[in-house]
Amino acid sequence: MLGAGPRSVGPNDAVNVAVIGLGATTAVGGVGGRGHQLIGRLREIPGVKIVALCDADQAHLDRELEAARDHGGKVAAYHDPREVLDDKGIDAVVIALPNHWHALATVWACQAGKDVYVEKPFSYDLWEGQQMVAAARKYGRMVQVGTQNRSSAFLRRVFDRLRGGELGAIRFAHALVYRARDGIGSVDAPTPPPRTVDYDLWCGPAPKKPLMRKQLHYEWHWIWDTGNGEMGNNGIHVIDVCRWALGQDRTPPRAMSIGGRFAFHDCGETANTHIALLDFQPAPLICEVRNVGAGEGAASMGSSGVGTRAS
Repeated sequence: MLGAGPRSVGPNDAVNVAVIGLGATTAVGGVGGRGHQLIGRLREIPGVKIVALCDADQAHLDRELEAARDHGGKVAAYHDPREVLDDKGIDAVVIALPNHWHALATVWACQAGKDVYVEKPFSYDLWEGQQMVAAARKYGRMVQVGTQNRSSAFLRRVFDRLRGGELGAIRFAHALVYRARDGIGSVDAPTPPPRTVDYDLWCGPAPKKPLMRKQLHYEWHWIWDTGNGEMGNNGIHVIDVCRWALGQDRTPPRAMSIGGRFAFHDCGETANTHIALLDFQPAPLICEVRNVGAGEGAASMGSSGVGTRAS
């Protein structure tokens, strides 16, 4: 049963959900629109009813409204997250916005009496994360972050046995993200945002600057005002798995990282080669990110894919 909110929800009632941030399904380098993907998963859950969709890009909104009609659903359409939160018929929100929106949208949702599922990374930085936790506690809301792997019953069993000492003491955990990417190119002058986008609303709490890259959507990951680079994109998943394996649920007493953006010579800002050390005791966690290979093919990365290991 959901916590106290604008609508009293019983254990046998449908949970009315709004999806905020639908994502670009055709962006170069993208993953197919995270909000778009979550809509499909939400439809599989008994007792969940999608009643509203929200996006600052009218093209994204039109795409999902058409899909909703194909599923026989009638949903409200909003551009501004604040309009969603004013809707008293909504019990919970799914936040799949760019990283710079996660904290503000979550805090607003808690204040409005909505429960929240927010995509990874939980927050843009540590301070914002602290405000999100404080809001959830103050307003008695349920807030879940989407690192997905925490739902794995298999990993839960593995890590219980690992921490039980069957393989000996863990000396360190190593999180690996070796994923080849291409640069995002450069521009000599500002690029007009898509005509379907309310760019002021899209920027939201981030500085509203001229768009100095070819593509608005997805490539925000590689710009510091809006994203956290690959460490905060795929790195989040493997870091969390390693923290779980180590039995760590707090921030480390010390942390450091080194890295840079090499080889691409583009307008991206975040590191494409990055190492972070989280000095947990008695076993530290090392996360290593690579987007640049020594040549063509997966072998050029030194290893391929995303993974973890404990030693």
